[in-house]
Parts: sequence; structure tokens; C-alpha cells
Amino acid sequence: MGFFDFITGRKSEEKKTEEEKVVAYQKPTVTAPTSTIDIFKPKSFDDVAKIIDNLLDGRPAIVHLSDVKDSTAQRVVDLLSGAIYAINGNLCELQKDVYIFTPSGVKIN
Repeated sequence: MGFFDFITGRKSEEKKTEEEKVVAYQKPTVTAPTSTIDIFKPKSFDDVAKIIDNLLDGRPAIVHLSDVKDSTAQRVVDLLSGAIYAINGNLCELQKDVYIFTPSGVKIN
């Protein structure tokens, strides 16, 4: 043990036990980005603002329109289509009255 090691209270590398060497090395943690797809069932035209906010936050949305009148469903799709156009997103009809709207950067294949 050298003078500097004596002052700082550190052990030199060669004097550390194997257990101390293992504890000193920790595997780096890598967290994968997570993404969620929110599901919406709007009851009226007023619920569209929540869906647009969701898209502006960068999260895709699945929208079920089976619980609203056909005229309201068409207005919802029209407004969401405009929002998608403004943010360079995508839209796809999954089945009758069920759509997925995605923000920019999320592709639909």
C-alpha cells in the first residue's frame, strides 16, 4: 500500500479480493423504449380532442366508432384525418368502424 492509498483509504487493485472485484463491476442496464397504443370509443364529437392530444403526444390510437351515429362517425374520421395530415401521421381502417391513427414516425404496414 502506497502513501496515497494510505491517505485515501483505498486498497490497490492487486490486493482486492475476487469478490470485491466482482462487486465493483456492474453490468450496464439498457432500457428499451416503450410505446403504447391507446384505444378510444368516442361517444360524441367532443371526445375527439382527447384523441388528438394523444396523437400530439406521439402515441398511436385505435378508434372504435360503432357506438356513434354514422354522421358523427364520419365527422370524427374527418377531423382526425385532418389532424393526422397536419402532423404527417398515418391512418388505416382495421375493420368496419375501427381505425388506427398514428403520429409521424410510426409506420403502418
